[in-house]
Amino acid sequence: MNDTDLTWRELITKKEEFLHILRILNHYYEMRGETKSKQFGFRQKLADSDPKHVQIFFAKLGTYEYQVSCRILPSDDLETWIHIDGIAEERERLAQIGNTDHPVFSLVCLGDLFTISVPTHISL
Repeated sequence: MNDTDLTWRELITKKEEFLHILRILNHYYEMRGETKSKQFGFRQKLADSDPKHVQIFFAKLGTYEYQVSCRILPSDDLETWIHIDGIAEERERLAQIGNTDHPVFSLVCLGDLFTISVPTHISL
C-alpha cells in the first residue's frame, strides 16, 4: 500500500489533544535517549507549536495503527510516521475482561481523534 492508496482525514478540532499526546511520546523518547533524528526535532517543534499553525492528517492502517502526517504552517514540509494506539488497544483488552472503570478510559487517544477528523482530498 502506498500513500496514494490511503484514505486521509484531517484533524480540524482538538489539535491541542493531539499535541498533548505528542508531548507525552516525545518525553518517552527523551527518556530512552532517542532524540538524535531529524524527525524527533520536528516532533518537538510541532508539540510546541500553536495548534492554529499546524495541520494534522491521519490514515488508518489497521485496528490500532495509523499513518500520521503533520505540517507546521506556513512551511510545506511534511513529516510522516506510524502511530500505534496503545491506549485504544488497552481499552479493548480491559473491556473484554469487564474492567471499564480503569483510568485508561478517560484518556484521549489517537483513535478518538481519528473518529472526529474529517475526510480530506489532500494528496500526501
